[in-house]
Amino acid sequence: MNADLERLKELQEADQQIARLNEEIAALPRRVAAIESKLASTKLQLEKAKAGLTATQTERRRLEGQIQSAQQKISKYRDQSLAVKTNEQYKALLQEIQFAEAEIRGHEDKILEGMLAGETQEKQIKAAEAELKSETAEIEKEKADARTRTAEDEKQLAEWNGKRDGLRKGISADVLRHYDRVLKQRGSGIAEVREQICQACNVMLRPQTYNDVRGNEQIIACDSCGRILYYDPANEPPKPEPEERRSRRRPSAEVTEEEPAAESAAQQ
Repeated sequence: MNADLERLKELQEADQQIARLNEEIAALPRRVAAIESKLASTKLQLEKAKAGLTATQTERRRLEGQIQSAQQKISKYRDQSLAVKTNEQYKALLQEIQFAEAEIRGHEDKILEGMLAGETQEKQIKAAEAELKSETAEIEKEKADARTRTAEDEKQLAEWNGKRDGLRKGISADVLRHYDRVLKQRGSGIAEVREQICQACNVMLRPQTYNDVRGNEQIIACDSCGRILYYDPANEPPKPEPEERRSRRRPSAEVTEEEPAAESAAQQ
């Protein structure tokens, strides 16, 4: 095989591994950031639930104060009703008492609603706290895994970069420029040919070009995609067996119905 072609195959593998490792190294912080974003959302939900519960409790204390004030008014009006001298004054005080009692009933209904809302908020707080604890443990594990994985990837990346640099030094400048240009445009610089077809762009090669590629002694680029072509005989599918050879292996013909009849007539 052409020396440049052989090195190009190894170079492409190195470039692909380097791209994979760079992508993986870049993806790990994004995974951690996604978990941290979810963690921040859970914290916000917890803060909102706690703030809601605090507001509910504050409102309940305010309503209880209003009830106590209304009860004091009722007690005052009842004391005054004992000293009134006219029916009009008594009726006026009675209306004030009824108004205060209605006010108390309204406050009590709101307190009951607040108690139900408070129970829901307490459940939300407990659920958010449990989720926050779980997510905090998960993110710490992810960070530890990310640090370990990144260290391993960076070690492999350094090894592949070293191998890549060594391979590039052994390839002729013109071939390397062509490979780099196609790699940048297409994502790969070389492609295998099977059954006269470029496996990267699926375009059929001309017969003479295919024969030249099969020799693996020249640097030949695909007319369609520009990738440098190579041939691997190990990947070539087996050729179909000739018709004559297949017919020879067919089982002998079965005895026809006429043969037993002829044999019976001979015996007679």
